[in-house]
Amino acid sequence: MIKDINLLSISHSFVKKINLKLYSILNKFDKTNVHIIIPNYHKEDGKTLKPDFNIQDIELNIYLKNTIFNHLRLKFYRNLLPEIKKNNITHLILDQDLISLQSIIVLIYSYVNNVKIFYFSNENSIIDEKNLLKKNVKKLLYKLIYFLFKKKINKIFCYSNQIKNNLDDCGLTKITQVIPLGYDDSIFYKTNSKINNSKFVISYFGRVSRQKGIKTLIKSLTQLNIENWEFQIDLFHIESLSFFSEIKSDLKYLQNLKKLKIIKPTHLDIAKYMQRTNLTIVPSEWNEQYGRVIQESAACGSIVLGSNIGAIPEIIKDKEFIFEPKNTTELVKKIENIFNNYREYKDKFKKIEKEILEHRTAKKQAELIHTFL
Repeated sequence: MIKDINLLSISHSFVKKINLKLYSILNKFDKTNVHIIIPNYHKEDGKTLKPDFNIQDIELNIYLKNTIFNHLRLKFYRNLLPEIKKNNITHLILDQDLISLQSIIVLIYSYVNNVKIFYFSNENSIIDEKNLLKKNVKKLLYKLIYFLFKKKINKIFCYSNQIKNNLDDCGLTKITQVIPLGYDDSIFYKTNSKINNSKFVISYFGRVSRQKGIKTLIKSLTQLNIENWEFQIDLFHIESLSFFSEIKSDLKYLQNLKKLKIIKPTHLDIAKYMQRTNLTIVPSEWNEQYGRVIQESAACGSIVLGSNIGAIPEIIKDKEFIFEPKNTTELVKKIENIFNNYREYKDKFKKIEKEILEHRTAKKQAELIHTFL
């Protein structure tokens, strides 16, 4: 019989409603009660982010708190320990690095109070770290924390094998577990909207920044030798205005060709744009820690092309839908091939789509996590 679980999860990412879906599902499990701590605000990329929802609208025990410091490794929520004690918390999930002030304090506290500690980790850069001193210091710190607190760290959930491999390289093999980031299948699903499209829709969804590879994507689009297509670009989150000014002229060029459609969707209405998309492109040029856009787009019926970096090839497990980062020649060829042989590629992509639908939903993620609690 499963014992009563009084779970507390802490994350700055909870300022976005979408990141609460997993815990809304966990809260529905028998004998499981979920509490959430959210910062009153979180600073990221020079912007101040506040919760994008009304906490009264969420069926969870939610507490808004101020933090001491804003740096992710030093961020600590005020009155956290009394909150844990007051609510008789039995399980704690930290969406935070093991090497952080809050992590150390909570681990020490767990020896005094019987609380099981779990983590979500995004650490995917240790193995590829070029600075040997920085790499070795980081590995040493992970090994030291594990040595001191291994009896209290139950599991570290890793969104990808790449993240798990980095932590395993630090000696944490016994406590790492791959659990993919789940998408919300109540929002992202197929419709028949593409049947009415007069054009072949190519889309980019996500942050607008240099490391996302948008410049490579736009350059590739200007070289396409196909007709009757449209580029749909998501400009909801422009991370860098200086970078955006660099691509403005290219976007203007596409606009003059009547190939450009600018959208600014929130995460609650982005699905309708994915549902009208024939081909989604994820051209990242940095180590993506997970690929939620890939999952969401595929669930909405779009083929997805992704760059060969980070966790992207772990989701897109077919080389025909993968291209090397910054390689415009290869990307142009793949776009043209898919355009000219759409039905054939649509059938090939069904295997990837099936795996996503069966194994990468938030519900599946919640079921896996619950087995370890």
